[in-house]
Amino acid sequence: MTHIISHEHLSLGRLKEIIENHERVELGPEAVAAIEKCRKYLDSKMEDIGRPVYGVTTGFGSLCNVTIPADQLSQLQHNLVMSHACGTGETVRPQIVRLMLLLKAQSLSYGHSGAQLITVQRLLDMFNNDILPVVYQQGSLGASGDLAPLAHLSLPLGHRADPVGPFGKPVALDERPDGVGAHELGSVQKS
Repeated sequence: MTHIISHEHLSLGRLKEIIENHERVELGPEAVAAIEKCRKYLDSKMEDIGRPVYGVTTGFGSLCNVTIPADQLSQLQHNLVMSHACGTGETVRPQIVRLMLLLKAQSLSYGHSGAQLITVQRLLDMFNNDILPVVYQQGSLGASGDLAPLAHLSLPLGHRADPVGPFGKPVALDERPDGVGAHELGSVQKS
């Protein structure tokens, strides 16, 4: 069975069915349209590089007034993920990591983040192929408590860490089906 991501909210019961039955998950047309619409908006803002866009063309926090040169914007995004990937301890159970992938893809599908369509698709590719990022149970920063786990969730997207396969063994990029889970992260790439 295949679950199609739409703007419809998922119930706990439906999430449980998807995870327990190992259902495939795909983006529906309205999710694709929402992601692309928001990304086009961000891309249009990027064309006016003279105007700062917090965390996209500027630093973060106390560095919000520091403009990042255009040729370093992708590196800014890589650095952000790497600096937040500070988890430690035991790893999160695979079922929970799969749930994290599904919920992150669902959340991004509402079209409020500016994420690239390929980013959401790669999260679903990892979910559908049981190629899972390594996420640690401890370690966080900031008030939300989810920055470190989400950074670890996205490390394979930028070739920064090998995810693990169904038997817990690392899966290198060239061993994944069709490069599952990998593309260049960066705010300035057109979708």
